[in-house]
Amino acid sequence: MSALEWIVILEVVIIALLGVLGLIASFFIAKQDPNDPVALFCSTFWREFLHPPESIPINPARYIQGESGDAGGVPEPTEDDEFYGRIPKTADGKVNKVDLAILVEANAPSAQVVGRDGDGLRISVTGEAGDSQSNKALIELVAKAVGVKAYQVTLTKGHYQPRKSVQIQGVTRASLAERLEMLPEAE
Repeated sequence: MSALEWIVILEVVIIALLGVLGLIASFFIAKQDPNDPVALFCSTFWREFLHPPESIPINPARYIQGESGDAGGVPEPTEDDEFYGRIPKTADGKVNKVDLAILVEANAPSAQVVGRDGDGLRISVTGEAGDSQSNKALIELVAKAVGVKAYQVTLTKGHYQPRKSVQIQGVTRASLAERLEMLPEAE
């Protein structure tokens, strides 16, 4: 037998033993002493690890009051959020993500945002289009142009081509369109 088959057999045996232990703990031990450590472990294991809650409760205190007074506003970022690179979430716990097309002009005298290019951006970089330093400069320029932190921008397509795509987290499509409208049209 292969190592993978042995691992699967071992996992099945462990789960079966925990199931038997859980039955013993719930039927015999918990009836005598509900605070017994074995009974507490077994009930916690089956309740939390194997059957986790379907949704994680949202702490409404972390959200700014909306204009109408409801708690469905934008989450209030903390210093720890920025330090650890946490992306702001909406009231339903999801992160807004928007893709943006980028056209890179390589070997330019300076790294800068040239302007809008249709629905995307045109950026000039000092190195080659596929160079890692150029991609890093590209991410920083996009973040500065859009008004987000660099950790919110991820290069998703075209790592070695002049046509690239980035994903910006924590921004809606409407707010991104507003921010891009402020930039001049590329020539």
